[in-house]
Amino acid sequence: MKKIMAICAATLLLAGVATSCNKKCECKTYLAGVVVGDPTEMELDKDSYKSCSEMNTVVEVDGKKTGLECTSKVF
Repeated sequence: MKKIMAICAATLLLAGVATSCNKKCECKTYLAGVVVGDPTEMELDKDSYKSCSEMNTVVEVDGKKTGLECTSKVF
């Protein structure tokens, strides 16, 4: 019984640590359909945004993107 409780406690601790980590986003800047500069790594501001894609400001004109496009950073 003690082993089961220890395993449950460790699982809960691991789940808490995993959800409290800062989420990172990779953002690209587009100008007239061309990526300008290198992709930028940004931390997600959890107070303002729930996901990286909410930070997007891309507008498409004549099929060409202009603005900031963010996706979740893959580790």
